Amino acid sequence: MSTLNVKLTLGNTSALSDVISFSVSDALSVTSPSEMSRINVLHTSPTEFAAASTGTHYVYIKNIGTNSRVVEIRTAGGTSFGQLATGEFCFVPLLNNGGVEAISLVGSEVVEYAIFKKA
Repeated sequence: MSTLNVKLTLGNTSALSDVISFSVSDALSVTSPSEMSRINVLHTSPTEFAAASTGTHYVYIKNIGTNSRVVEIRTAGGTSFGQLATGEFCFVPLLNNGGVEAISLVGSEVVEYAIFKKA
């Protein structure tokens, strides 16, 4: 078992009437297997990162493509829950035995991902 240190910092002086400035962090317990890779996500069929029924995972996904194409993030059952434009990312704690997949809305796009199994 090992520790995955995560931190989210939000800061802005013009989005709202008040200044936004906060940071949260946590130390998450993870175990094998862990995986990190880059793949080409197509628009013809979804690409599955973490299969359903394989336990509980933390998943990081980033659209690192250069084609300015949106990538849709879905559960392994096909329910959409997010979209990533080029340069955008997400970090999601998946439901137990819930998988995640991505599909490009047009053409193909390169996506970087990491999966960490929750201990």
